[in-house]
Amino acid sequence: MSSDVLLSLIIPFYNVGMHFKPLLDSLSRQLIEGVEVVLVCDGATDNSLAVAQQHLAASPSPQRYQLLQQANAGVSAARNLGIQHARGSYIGFVDADDVLLDGYSEQLLSVIRQYQPDLIELGFKRFVELPMLSEAKPRYLHRHHGMRSCMQMAPAVFKANRWYPWMRVYRKAMAPDFCFPHGVAFCEDLMALPALYQQAKTLYHLRLPLYGYRVHGSNATSNVCSEQVETIRQFSLALERRQCYQNMPELWRSLFQARLAYLLFQLWKDTGRDETMPAVMRRQLQSIARRHWFKPGLSLRKKLHLTFPDHFYRLDRRQHKLDCVSGMKN
Repeated sequence: MSSDVLLSLIIPFYNVGMHFKPLLDSLSRQLIEGVEVVLVCDGATDNSLAVAQQHLAASPSPQRYQLLQQANAGVSAARNLGIQHARGSYIGFVDADDVLLDGYSEQLLSVIRQYQPDLIELGFKRFVELPMLSEAKPRYLHRHHGMRSCMQMAPAVFKANRWYPWMRVYRKAMAPDFCFPHGVAFCEDLMALPALYQQAKTLYHLRLPLYGYRVHGSNATSNVCSEQVETIRQFSLALERRQCYQNMPELWRSLFQARLAYLLFQLWKDTGRDETMPAVMRRQLQSIARRHWFKPGLSLRKKLHLTFPDHFYRLDRRQHKLDCVSGMKN
């Protein structure tokens, strides 16, 4: 079968609950010739594996699926396992609680067959409940549709700082060693996906909403802990010291560092428990703010937040306390 597979969709899943079946149902409508699905069970302890097995048993095209299992090791390891077993010329990623929208496979295969780009980016819609999806606003990384040089388009990607794996499909031969950082379960996409832009020569922006991204309380960004923030801080330091992405163009690096610094500030505000920000975090943010004050990538408001992080951090903690008191009174 491998000779006719153009696109492999890798879907790790772990305790997906009621959101898994809508994704599998949407997959059934997109499982056309040239597409395979690689499901990776990451040690699920609920009935997710049984749901996947039942779906495959009822499918009219079970040969277009692979179902892999591993002991729970996190989303990065699950995606990496899927990449190793993928038979397609192109690799895409899907989150198990999202859905594919009409035309997803048809549009991607059309671009692959006609242009053979190194990277394809696609549009999406955000939703909370499926009935809201049809009215949701389409969202895109770029204003223009079609084939472009990756060098030309990448700055907008680094400025937007949207590194969702499902927004991209990449040509496997272009990056045969691509993988996600093992053991990292938060912002692993941010650490890994810039490598694809470094290696890509051509990029096709498919300005169509083809993916439905579910927003709910159990998204990874809603459950961040201080240890995960520290992992991002260490990555930021490694980027600053050129211990990773040594050959990244300077404009990309500058945009990446600036956006990463503001992400760190926002994450620490959400997870911090103390009245003051740790000195090591404050110094790092202020150092980045000074170097990027006259560079593009951040608004004046965000630059002020990084220059005076303690002030804005304390304001946020005080507002949080006031909101708690107000809530208790109400």
